Amino acid sequence: MENDSLLNELSRELENSRIVRLLCKLGFINERPEFNMDSRWSETGDRYLLKLFRDYVFHQVDERGRPVLDLAHVLSCLNKLDAGTSERIVLTSRDEQSCLIVSYRDLKECIESSLRELR
Repeated sequence: MENDSLLNELSRELENSRIVRLLCKLGFINERPEFNMDSRWSETGDRYLLKLFRDYVFHQVDERGRPVLDLAHVLSCLNKLDAGTSERIVLTSRDEQSCLIVSYRDLKECIESSLRELR
């Protein structure tokens, strides 16, 4: 039983570290102030999708416009992103004029591509 307990604890810590690494990657990429005037790093392409994904995960609001603080939604999205699942989601622009359908696999590739550009 002790061995099972330790294995369970280790599994939880591994899960936490995967999510933290993913959050760090997103933090490195999203809205870098030093690239504001650089058209190669503007809010287009991969980085724009990642910005919309961040809004989808962290900036949802209810029908009254109040922030939704749903940790289960956040963890579910981040786990799917880390796994690169083929599940598709709809990302909506902040002005609600554009909707993009992307898979978590596509978003994961956007992260890796953006990080390669940063390096």
